[in-house]
Amino acid sequence: MLLWLFAMAVVVVVIVGPAAYFYTLAQLPALDSEFDLDRVLRQSVESERKSYQLGLYDKTGYVVDWPRPTFDTLPKNLVAAYITERGCPSYFQTPREDGWAWNRRILWSLMGKELQGDGWCEQVFAEVLAQRVGAQPGLQLAVATHRIHRFLPKNALVAYDLHSVQLAPGVVGVEAASKALMKKSLDKLNTAEIAELALALPPNGYWDNVKNCQNTSLLRLGRDTVVRNLARAGMIPESESQLAVAQPLACMRSE
Repeated sequence: MLLWLFAMAVVVVVIVGPAAYFYTLAQLPALDSEFDLDRVLRQSVESERKSYQLGLYDKTGYVVDWPRPTFDTLPKNLVAAYITERGCPSYFQTPREDGWAWNRRILWSLMGKELQGDGWCEQVFAEVLAQRVGAQPGLQLAVATHRIHRFLPKNALVAYDLHSVQLAPGVVGVEAASKALMKKSLDKLNTAEIAELALALPPNGYWDNVKNCQNTSLLRLGRDTVVRNLARAGMIPESESQLAVAQPLACMRSE
């Protein structure tokens, strides 16, 4: 009996597992390198922007092109706010998870289990990108997540995520979000404005509230919480935190 069970386990691991993996891989777009991911996301993002542009009366200043994301162009405090709000404040302080630890994490995800530890945040960011290239829940999502994690370093996972997030019709990426909400480019934002923008991003998702400046007392509370979370995590000094929470909401200034 034990010998039979062992033989069945070998069949599953050696034959069924790889067969299912490669069958699923064939159903996904090519994900062999960063170039493949960039190509698929560019097609998706630019298609969304072009469709939205057709309905614009004034097309001046609306950018359709989606250049390859680069981490270094993202404001430090925006990245800090995003990873902190995602529950990953120590993301860049821990080593990348690879090998058996990462493979075990993906296998457990197929059974609906989330493993904590250093690799959890890497899985979160890679899964988001897998969904954006069209991977369906289940084996497709696990395979695409695994493939993307193979070739993207930790900083690139965050960069691709932030540059490809769709927040509203025609608004894709944090640069477009900044111009839509704050009326200025990302590199011009101060800490208070970055915290307010972070409220509109996942996992918070208060895009409509920030866009329409609704429930300003709650927005102010949320923005100040983001700022204080940054200070608590050691991402910004306390003096910068105090200065930021003293600022009025950007959405109120733009009214």
